[in-house]
Formats: sequence, structure tokens, C-alpha cells
Amino acid sequence: MKLYLVRHGQTDWNIKKQSQGVADIELNSTGVAQAEELAEKIQRRGLKFDFVYSSPLRRAKKTAEIITGGRTDLIYDDRLVERDYGDLEGKIVDWDNLGADDLSVRQNTDIYGIEPIRSVLARSESFLDDLKSKYGPDDAILVVAHGTLLKAMYYNIVGYDEDTDLRGFHMGNCELVEYDI
Repeated sequence: MKLYLVRHGQTDWNIKKQSQGVADIELNSTGVAQAEELAEKIQRRGLKFDFVYSSPLRRAKKTAEIITGGRTDLIYDDRLVERDYGDLEGKIVDWDNLGADDLSVRQNTDIYGIEPIRSVLARSESFLDDLKSKYGPDDAILVVAHGTLLKAMYYNIVGYDEDTDLRGFHMGNCELVEYDI
């Protein structure tokens, strides 16, 4: 199966570097333009998607709607929501000086009520396992979601262990990556 992953377009919280987990933030005008530009790139490349999955959060839903131009039914899956940042939601955080490594598989911290990274990895693995059981090698699946969730999905595809530095992969707003799985 061909799997295409897209991170949602820009929001005002992205610009301000506010922690944006489960808060249901809208795209800003730049985010809308990014999604429109990505839709054009996808059309130029002639990509067709058999199924489109999206996080139910507005920033991902709107990105998916723009990308598909309303020509495809969207399937919303709660496993695709962003990591819950607990008490840090909406705050500007110095992640390097947090007091715990929030992306360490070994530490698996839940400091400040952050959803442990193992939970995010498990959600994305469950989602991927469902895709693998439902779809065949000729299917093309688009998934529109969020930065940390897509990071977890990436590591579930390529592999990781307790010592993997999860900071080694990052997707920009409206970036498209593709995998054969």
C-alpha cells in the first residue's frame, strides 16, 4: 500500500510557538494557502487517493478538505489527534529545559500531564495495523494529522527502540511524505 502523510497547515499557535495538542485550533490564512498549494502539487503529480483519513481536529480536517477539494469522503479517526500536552497546552514551552525529555521512549514522561510518548506511539501503531489489515498493495491512503502523531507514525514505520532520538524526524506544515508499507 502507498501511504501518504500530511501535517496540517499553519495556525496562529504555530507562529507563536504555543503548545498545540488537543486544542481545536483553526488554520490561519497562511495554513489555508499552504493546503491549497499542496492540493495543486498533488494534482500536478497525478496522485489519487483511494481513502483519506484525518484527525477530527479542525486544523487537520480543513487541510484534508482543501487537499481533496471535497471529491473524497473523509474518514475521521480519533487515534490521529495530536498528543495531549496537558497543563502545557497553549503555552510557550522551552522544551530543552523542561526538566524531563518529553520525547524519550525510555523516560516516557507524563510531566505536566503530557500524554506519554509511548501512548502516542501505541495509537499510531494501532492505526497503521488497521490500515494494513484493511487495504491491499494497490491502495493509496492519505492521512492528514499532526506533528507529534506523524512523528510517532514515522517511527512505527521505520522502527525505533528505547534509545531512538525521536527528534530526528520532523514534518513541516503541509509537508507530504510517502511510504510503501
